Amino acid sequence: MKFETINEMVEVITYFHNKQMQPIRFRWRDRAYHISKVNGVWHNVVGRESEYHFHVATKESGTFELIYNTGGFVWKIGRVCVDD
Repeated sequence: MKFETINEMVEVITYFHNKQMQPIRFRWRDRAYHISKVNGVWHNVVGRESEYHFHVATKESGTFELIYNTGGFVWKIGRVCVDD
């Protein structure tokens, strides 16, 4: 498994339940992706801001790392899994 760093802003639709955030769909490069599974979640503190990382699998193609930054209320794709 190989990852390519992207770091591009994306639009994300998120579901909140019991104080938990779960992305369900995102749009990247004019294409919609429906999240079929969240494989992992982790959290980083960057200065005064927090970043929440979601490793997700999509119905359309592949796996992605989505990152939510609490300081700017911004979502981005950190990395994408690419085939060798």
